[in-house]
Order: sequence, then C-alpha cells, then structure tokens
Amino acid sequence: MTKTIAITGGIGSGKSTFCSELKEKGFKVHSSDEQVAKIYKNPDKKFVTYLRTIGLSKSISKKNIDKKIISKIIFENKQIRKKLELYIFKIVRKKRSDFIKQEKQKKTRLIFIDIPLLFENNLEKQFHKVISIIASKGVRLKRLKKTRKMSENQFKNITRSQISDVIRKKKSDYVIYNNSTLKDYKIKINKLISKLYLKQ
Repeated sequence: MTKTIAITGGIGSGKSTFCSELKEKGFKVHSSDEQVAKIYKNPDKKFVTYLRTIGLSKSISKKNIDKKIISKIIFENKQIRKKLELYIFKIVRKKRSDFIKQEKQKKTRLIFIDIPLLFENNLEKQFHKVISIIASKGVRLKRLKKTRKMSENQFKNITRSQISDVIRKKKSDYVIYNNSTLKDYKIKINKLISKLYLKQ
C-alpha cells in the first residue's frame, strides 16, 4: 500500500529544504509551491484573462506576471485574494491528485506531499501522516529577508492568513523544529525519514 505523508509549516519554516533532502534520497515528492510557481512562470491565456477579470491587470506585462504586485494587492483586498486562491488551488489540487494516483499505480511505498496551507484548507484527513515544520517567527523573518528580500510588513500579512504553530503541533503526527543550523535541521530530517521508512 502507498502511504501518503503531508508536509506543512509556516512560510520560511524550511519546507523546501525538507523536500530537497527527500528528493536527494530518491523519494517521490509533490510540492504545491512548485506547482504554483509553474502557473506564474508559464501562464496560459485562461489564467491571464482570469487575473484581469478579478482586478489584477496591473500585474500583467505582455506574457509576464509580476508576483510582487499581486502580493501587494491581495493582502490589501481579501476578496481578490480568495478568488485567486480558489483558481490556483483548483489547478494544484488536480495536479496533486494525479500525482498520488500515478504513484499508487506504481505501488510506491511512501510519497510526500508539501502543502503549506494544509490545515487552513482542512486537508489533513486525506493523508496517512502529517509532518509540521516549526520555526520561530523571528528566525523565519530573518531567513525570508535574506532569501526573498521580504519586508516585515509582508511577513506579517502572510502569517496573519496562516494558522498558529500551536494548532499545527496539536494536529500533526510529527513535528520538526528548525530554529538552529542547517546541519542540525538536516540531521533531524534524516532521522525522521528513517523512522518513517522503517515503519513501512
């Protein structure tokens, strides 16, 4: 039987690093963030038209989409944000479903699904186990300032729309704390991967 493991956590907590470690070890991983990035990188006509329809025309320049403009608008306008999220989530959900179906047909023993808004969208019951990655807001903000040039205000706007780590802990089967060094974090990741694999 194929076991599905969901990975979640707040922005900047270390989900991408976790997924990279999994891929390096040969595990099958589906990342919601990667799917969203593909939608923006190669937008089809339908998506571009939809952005114009919901009030995001300013973000479109020829065939390119400026995500910074979108971020600014959607965190000031909840209605536009919800409309955009519904559209994107529908595409990502279909890609995720296809991925799980494909791996089940291959009889893959263990697959990992990275879903940042897992609990916010009440998706946790769809998976056998849930891993939450926890890091303090201060640590996360410091990382995001360095990697994404994110401002404190942007960070606050994003974290406002995400559930607290207290709730994540309660709802998860496994929790990894990522407040220290990358080396320490990778040791924790590998210990958990071994534990999960041995249980199969």
